[in-house]
Amino acid sequence: MLINNNNKWRVGIDTGGTFTDIVATDGKKIKIGKVASTPPDFETGVLHSIKDVSIELDEISTINHGTTATTNATITKTGAKVALITTKGFRDVLELRRHNRGEGYDILWDPPEPLVPRKLRFEIDERTDFSGKILKPVNKKDLKSIVEILQQKELDALAICFLHSYMNPKNEMVVKDFLVSSFPSLYISASSDLIKEPQEFERTSTTVVNSYVGPILNGYVTRLRESLTSQGYKEELLIMHSGGGLLPADTALAFPARTVTSGPAAGAMAVEGFTVSGAPSGGVMAIERLAQNQGIDNIISLDMGGTSADIAVVRDGKARLINEYNPEFGVTIRFPAVDLLTIGAGGGSIAWIDGAGAPQVGPQSAGARPGPACYGEGGEDATVTDANLVLGRLDENNPLAGDLTINFDLAMKAVENFAKKLNLSSEDAATGVIEIANSNMARAVRVMTVERGLDPRDFVLLPFGGAGSMHGCELADELSINKVLVPRNPGVLSALGTLTVDVVHDRAASYIHLLTDVDINDLDNIFNKMEDEVITQLELEGFQEEKRVIERSLDVRYLGQVKTLNIPIGNKKIQDKDIKEVDEQFFKAYEENYRYITDKIPLEVAVARVRARGIQDKLNLPEIDVKENPNPKSSREVVFDRKKHNTPVYDREDFGAGSSLEGPAIIDQLDCTTVIPPVWKANVDSFGNLLINKEV
Repeated sequence: MLINNNNKWRVGIDTGGTFTDIVATDGKKIKIGKVASTPPDFETGVLHSIKDVSIELDEISTINHGTTATTNATITKTGAKVALITTKGFRDVLELRRHNRGEGYDILWDPPEPLVPRKLRFEIDERTDFSGKILKPVNKKDLKSIVEILQQKELDALAICFLHSYMNPKNEMVVKDFLVSSFPSLYISASSDLIKEPQEFERTSTTVVNSYVGPILNGYVTRLRESLTSQGYKEELLIMHSGGGLLPADTALAFPARTVTSGPAAGAMAVEGFTVSGAPSGGVMAIERLAQNQGIDNIISLDMGGTSADIAVVRDGKARLINEYNPEFGVTIRFPAVDLLTIGAGGGSIAWIDGAGAPQVGPQSAGARPGPACYGEGGEDATVTDANLVLGRLDENNPLAGDLTINFDLAMKAVENFAKKLNLSSEDAATGVIEIANSNMARAVRVMTVERGLDPRDFVLLPFGGAGSMHGCELADELSINKVLVPRNPGVLSALGTLTVDVVHDRAASYIHLLTDVDINDLDNIFNKMEDEVITQLELEGFQEEKRVIERSLDVRYLGQVKTLNIPIGNKKIQDKDIKEVDEQFFKAYEENYRYITDKIPLEVAVARVRARGIQDKLNLPEIDVKENPNPKSSREVVFDRKKHNTPVYDREDFGAGSSLEGPAIIDQLDCTTVIPPVWKANVDSFGNLLINKEV
């Protein structure tokens, strides 16, 4: 049963490349913690985080977990060794991709190697046509020959993707069954088990990614479960997925590609709760009421951790969902996901000099080990964290995450070595590192806003993650944003986000018809079949009818196009008026996305989708006591705008509802440090959040 027992602790854990964050609630109290991640054995960090908040495993009802295990494997190319079996003539689909280039103006640019090299891609002479008719069955002799070759390759996983198998999976299933019996220890993915919709490259890429990260997630979850069980945990483990929901661990192991951006998705879903409309998945309801009082409509979220920064845009209470995403160039995952842009800008991002002699920051990261130079674990390169320490924004007497000590002298040495290469002072070099990191993040924000016809000035910036609130105000300044909202515990917001979302299952089915030719009875039958599947799944997971929500939608495009827009449709028996509304909503969405529409081209439906949610109990954050403005606990010299300012330092726990302060100021807390530059003023609301405004 997944329905929560409020007498026990509900725990949300987000494992990042540098830190592992935890938020726990028993319905009355909330505990937070932040400990160092323990790569490659990340499960050790999970156990450390639970111990850090002094909770026994038999006191926990559910653990909701966002993990970077599959993210890191995909980006760093450290996943499983995979072979691909595909239809004759389609061996090079992964190589051809979409015929686009990562660097349009660089004639020397080479695309990254596919996840499966050509020597491990094999063809079978089979064929299914577009209607699902089997034109050529699988030749068992050819299949046996391939198996003989595969047995010599020392593989970890296999992927199977045949032409038009989304219409009829018979040939794929013949091959899958044969491979399962031949290789019982390998992780095997078949495209027809994952995606029942067209687009050959996207289906092939998704199936390959699923097998590429499957053994990684399977190994990690197995080790984590064994560790938890051995220490007394007997309840459910839920895994956050990229689409902004949770999956039971067993389901996640069947669809590991769905978890590739699970941590950032959790943060984006938590941010939904700060908006007026609130998230349909619940959001943080207490903060929703707060945001409504403050008149916040739209938010740009910045999740800046130790390795990367993730940017998302929340409009009218919803983070945008997309039906495919690319964790890196040429690697496409065709599953619903929260629309995020990830760049290599985190506290551990390394400063370096390019071939032209210009300073750069990231995407290379020092990670958790050895980490920034100031960690004293052997890192020698200057990083963003080292620069913040040199500029006085961090203090070596205030450990990171509660117990991670940092060393000013080591940070200064690394920054000085970097500064010498540029003939700059250490302070100017450190300032430059911060400015470049902020510029990189501002450029990413503009991609998500300006390039989509949105004005950043119409948004509130919400920075979170371990490093986000150190950079929030200066980044907002660069974007001409005058309001910054820093949550009460920004360093653990992604962990908190796992406690604000529901269990979510998605299904999709190919349905290619002109919108004017749609047979509403046929379409309704397709939806009903998918709904029966997800309802059965939710029932098995313990969600009764009153705890289930079903959402229908259609992927629609102009005739002749490949890309689609997802348009919601009524969740009951389809009527003619529903099709008319889809038509109207498509034009509205198309104009919003592309600033152009035409009624001269017919509309075509491509895919029918169902999203099913099992409603989880939601997290209510407690209000804080009213307090007078606190006195600073200390002061120190901090560099702002290349000048030193005597800056008061506060402890965030000393602030109460109604407190306020003017910059410059530094606010310390367990999970992060908040930097408030001159001419910015902060006010504390009744839930302990900081609303920081630029005085103009």
